[in-house]
Amino acid sequence: MAAKKVKNFIIDTNVILYSPNCLETFDNNNIILPAVVLEEVDSFKKNLDLNGYNARSFIRIVEKYREEREGDLLKGVKLESGGKLTIRFQDEKTRSLIPAGFDLSKNDNVILATALQVKQESKLETIIVSKDVNLRIKANAVGLDAEDYYHETTTSFIDQTDDTLFVPDDYINTLYHEKELPIPEGVTRADNTDFMPRVNEYFILKGALNPQKSALVRYIGNGSIDTGAFRLLSANEPILGVTPANRKQIYLMDSLLDPDIDVVFAIGIAGTGKTLLALCAGLHSVLNDKYKRLIVTRSPIPMGKDLGYLPGGISEKLDPWLKPIYDNMEFIIYMMDKGRIEVKDEYLSKHQMHEATIDYLKSSKMLEIEALTYIRGRTLMDTYLVVDEAQNLSPHEIKTIITRAGVNSKMVFTGDLKQIDNPYLNERDNGLVNASEKFTAARFKHASTIYLDKGERSRLATIAAEIL
Repeated sequence: MAAKKVKNFIIDTNVILYSPNCLETFDNNNIILPAVVLEEVDSFKKNLDLNGYNARSFIRIVEKYREEREGDLLKGVKLESGGKLTIRFQDEKTRSLIPAGFDLSKNDNVILATALQVKQESKLETIIVSKDVNLRIKANAVGLDAEDYYHETTTSFIDQTDDTLFVPDDYINTLYHEKELPIPEGVTRADNTDFMPRVNEYFILKGALNPQKSALVRYIGNGSIDTGAFRLLSANEPILGVTPANRKQIYLMDSLLDPDIDVVFAIGIAGTGKTLLALCAGLHSVLNDKYKRLIVTRSPIPMGKDLGYLPGGISEKLDPWLKPIYDNMEFIIYMMDKGRIEVKDEYLSKHQMHEATIDYLKSSKMLEIEALTYIRGRTLMDTYLVVDEAQNLSPHEIKTIITRAGVNSKMVFTGDLKQIDNPYLNERDNGLVNASEKFTAARFKHASTIYLDKGERSRLATIAAEIL
């Protein structure tokens, strides 16, 4: 087999912040780091957020190569992948290559000029790698090749929605009696595709002769039909007063309450009940002493224009970010107390009593609601962790969170792939779907992914999610 031609890759800052280990993903090609990119990375290193953590990680990796390889970063340092890393400074010639109409003070345009200069000096194919769509467009406009960073992109399961299987009618009858049975012969999908189950995938079984006969099940096994089994789901009963409204929610609640499942990825459109059910199951598990505490957090990416710095102490600063979580917790408390609250003090409203209950849970350390930034560095033992809006996290950020898991911990990540506010992520390269598919590919029997596609918030919210 002929060896692949070596290429020049010009790396943008957002690739580094997305994946600080990116240097080892370009095989034996040349990686050229414009000095302005190194400056941008340096500007992030003091941040206390995940971008700051990624910037520091990348700087340490470059320093490791500089020391261990005793190389000259201007001439190029060999990487473990076989490639070469070079830092490139701009000069007058570089700046003269910036096309008229492009602002000379913008770093993106300096990156473009650097790539143009490398292309002129080298006979090798030169490509800009950036997660910034606009930079890729500008690169194309000046005659440069440009690509997204594809290393973490996944496509396997996010479009799969069919969960209907047809089985022999008598199998369903026996399943209701035995609760768990090996997979029968002759299983067929409703869409006639091959039946290749994922670990802990959920289905609705229907009778081949009588489709009215049905059962909700979870596949138990490592992805093999021959050795796998179907486990009947328990009756759809309310948890803390909240009852799953459709079969996908029943699937999710089963995974959320099963202590044998360590990590759950709940993916669905707005209003499908992902966050509500995750909080409900988490609180239920803590109140029943399966875990000592419920920690709830969410990705700190704003929708629309950022309002900037917020006044007050840490609690006041975090309140706007965490308000959706409080709204869901208040609803759960309301459902727990529905019909049982008697307000003795005419000045104390039901709403105030619900808040007092949440305050009690927080003061007793059973409930923690905090910013995602403060999760890093902790070891979470006996903890039920819910991470909301996880579609805005990069694969490296998700990895950082999951590796916090200690003994007897469960992690739940919820997100809507249609509502990604991070400008450098899309439906197929965000951390939520990436982690879900990697756990699936690894056939890890303690992980589960559920896709919810039916809105239950209101008829208005449901139709808006579909048509807008």
